Amino acid sequence: MELILFVFSVVGMTLIVVDGSILQWFRNLVKLTASKINVPSLGTIVDCYLCSGTWCGFLMGYIWISSNPLKVFACGCAGAFLANAAALMLNWIESATMVNLPDSTNNES
Repeated sequence: MELILFVFSVVGMTLIVVDGSILQWFRNLVKLTASKINVPSLGTIVDCYLCSGTWCGFLMGYIWISSNPLKVFACGCAGAFLANAAALMLNWIESATMVNLPDSTNNES
């Protein structure tokens, strides 16, 4: 049960951090702080599914799985994979429903 909670919480939290309008203020704050400390690449952490998924995996791994540092690190790696896979799957589903390209049989003259 904890594994299922881990998977859904990492994916959900990452999607909210990267795409959710409710955390737009947080993304702006992170980017502003990154630019003020002269590390603008740090601001990309809230735009990247791999980066955000890693940190969400660390947090959710600590909460749901274990406080063992090696397990938390493994959860961060798993979180990066899960978040990126979920984003790719959602983008694929969205692209399949938004764009209707004519098939080759309709283009023949």
